[in-house]
Amino acid sequence: MRIIGGDNKGQRLKVSKTGIRPTKSIVRQAIFNIIGPRVNAARILDVFAGSGALGIEAISHGATNCVFVEKRPKTLVENIDKLLLSDRTEIIGSDFRAGLRKLKERPFDIIFLDPPYHRDYLEKTLRLIVSHKLLDTGGIIIAEHSPGDNFVLPDHFAVLKKKQYGDTAVTFIIQSNINKGLK
Repeated sequence: MRIIGGDNKGQRLKVSKTGIRPTKSIVRQAIFNIIGPRVNAARILDVFAGSGALGIEAISHGATNCVFVEKRPKTLVENIDKLLLSDRTEIIGSDFRAGLRKLKERPFDIIFLDPPYHRDYLEKTLRLIVSHKLLDTGGIIIAEHSPGDNFVLPDHFAVLKKKQYGDTAVTFIIQSNINKGLK
């Protein structure tokens, strides 16, 4: 897998052979085309980070920093070390519940969620983001999930956009009283 754009364009990322489902290049390209310049100088949170492809891509596109939450961060650490990004990253090597609790009241501009498919982790994670006040005013949550997954949004949140790419759906979620346009 390679970085698709920005400062680290073309750099290879290591991907674990088991236990993760990396975000395909076409999906990452679509996400970054949609969020466009919002990523510049943004504070990023990448939950269920896996290899770190989304957060590392965001840094390559100009994000200030990224906090990764990943239960098994070995491959993620290798990718960050290889690209010399340790000064712009923080890794919380724990379950998503404990990881998000550690970040309580530390708001982010963009939050990437890519939980295992066909479980209720997405809905649980959204509730934790709200209860721990992790989304900054005007921020956006980008959730990757199975097209068939149904989930309930927390109060005062709305779907801004939803796209499907084969067996992957991407939902862009904002606070319903905020509207910062996307492409």
